[in-house]
Amino acid sequence: MLSKEELAYFKKRLLQMKEETIQMVEASQPLSFEDYGELTSYDNHFADSATQLEEREKQRVLHETANNLLEEVNEALERFKTGTYGVCVDTGKRIPYERLKALPYAKRTVEAQKELEKEKENVISLPEDQSFLTPEEDERGDKRIQVVDELISVHGNSSS
Repeated sequence: MLSKEELAYFKKRLLQMKEETIQMVEASQPLSFEDYGELTSYDNHFADSATQLEEREKQRVLHETANNLLEEVNEALERFKTGTYGVCVDTGKRIPYERLKALPYAKRTVEAQKELEKEKENVISLPEDQSFLTPEEDERGDKRIQVVDELISVHGNSSS
């Protein structure tokens, strides 16, 4: 269990992170063409437009990242109020001091975080067989699909 001094230290760090993150959110508002002094992109050279689009995308990513961090920090501060700061939300185990020192807004132990990421990876992974060919046992009554598949397997297609 964390001591009162440690809890005070982490709360102070989280409040400081919150303030810094709010400043990041405000400073990283996504840009528009008007921010470049352009009312339209019609007369711009495509390289200028590409540069502007790249800059807008960077600003969008920074803004999104800062918002996500602010959400994590706010959740950690809420756990202070409920008395669950420093306790894994999945397992109920104590989060090690070293982890909290590195990530004061951590809500899971390293093991629980790895398990969560592993589960997400399994959900996202695609099946091994990614063939678009019609299975031979497919009996739809329309043999044209199977004929096209046979032609592709014998002669290839434009992407092969």
